[in-house]
Amino acid sequence: MGIDKIKRPGRTRWLISSLLSSLIILNYFDRVAISVAAPAIQESFHLSATEIGIVFSIYTYSYTMMQLPVGSFLDRFGVSWVTRIGMVLWSLLTITMAFLQGKLLLYTVRFLIGLTGASAFPAASKATAMWFPPSERSLANSFFDSAAKFANVLGAPFVAFMITRFDWRITFLTIGIINVLFTLIFWWYYEQPNRHKRISSEELNYIQKYNAITEDKMPYGTRKVLSKLFRHRKVWGLMIGFTGYGYTFNLLLTWMPTFFKEEFNLDLMSSGLYTAIPWLISTVSGILVGGWLVDYFVKKGYEPAKVYRRIILCGMLLGFVFLGSIFTSSAVVSIVCISIGLAGISATAPVGWSISAEIAPPGTTALLSSIVNLANNLFGGIIAAALTGYLFDLTGSFDSSFLVAGAVLLIGLLFYLFVLGDIKKINLTEER
Repeated sequence: MGIDKIKRPGRTRWLISSLLSSLIILNYFDRVAISVAAPAIQESFHLSATEIGIVFSIYTYSYTMMQLPVGSFLDRFGVSWVTRIGMVLWSLLTITMAFLQGKLLLYTVRFLIGLTGASAFPAASKATAMWFPPSERSLANSFFDSAAKFANVLGAPFVAFMITRFDWRITFLTIGIINVLFTLIFWWYYEQPNRHKRISSEELNYIQKYNAITEDKMPYGTRKVLSKLFRHRKVWGLMIGFTGYGYTFNLLLTWMPTFFKEEFNLDLMSSGLYTAIPWLISTVSGILVGGWLVDYFVKKGYEPAKVYRRIILCGMLLGFVFLGSIFTSSAVVSIVCISIGLAGISATAPVGWSISAEIAPPGTTALLSSIVNLANNLFGGIIAAALTGYLFDLTGSFDSSFLVAGAVLLIGLLFYLFVLGDIKKINLTEER
């Protein structure tokens, strides 16, 4: 019986996927709020472009610093409790944003929010790997990955409206309260497949029969596993390859509203609405191309590794179109260029998460996902956010920052094509 003929009973796994996607949306709502509210926060705290760049990046410092520890925690203690604790803490910290006075407290709270929100993507990656067989995994990955883009579609206009109607403090208070309510829902509903109270026996049997990803514990201590993984070329190929996408993604995530405001003299509401357009297009691209299309070809019998590589090649080449946005005086042309480029690279992101699950040794899915996310946020989150602010202060434009992103995108593509190698499970007994 072909893969596309297999009966796929139940819907609990897709409800779990929706829950994970909602988790990512709320995790990114905070980043979207900081991005859109940046001009208002700059005015409140009298920050330069370099200093608001630090506000962006200090979150990512702590978020990145926690990736390896949180990956180990997720593999050892499971998604449920690690994510619940993180969500409670980051929700309460988001509420405190509404009451801050002084730069030091602003930096401190952003740092702590980064620490407590660090589990979101590795948790979603590990949970998806446990709940979905390979023939459905790219679509499930595309849902939670595209949720990060869709957070901008919802968040940018919402935050712009809230700031215009009220102020940025009320905005963060509202987001924090929404986070608290969602935490209660997640706490009630999420569990791994064999412990979930609402899954049917047919669906559980289907997941266990066709899913190659198990819930095994790590075969060695965390330090030894990390040592072996960091010596393997596949890990570096995936890390730097994914960073090619992540640098441009994070630059646009943090600076796009300011880019439209500074380059085209748009007001806050207009820049928020303009920002939503590329993110909506990239959301659709991630789900349809990086998710549905990949699973469609895999179910038809095409070799997954070849499908992954072709999507990555086409998507990242298309990504270079975003550079056209710095060579035009038209905001509409700029939107078109950014939308095309962001759609291209967004199609590659779910593939990256699928490759991570495919090559991770048993018991290390969250840890390898954390390694990939660490590299992505080290270069994309920390360096892209801070360097962009510095280069803008230095040159008065975003041209040089976008060109740097283009160079990183090219490096990422080369690592995917020539360093990653065969997409097959890493053997920790091999010394590379």
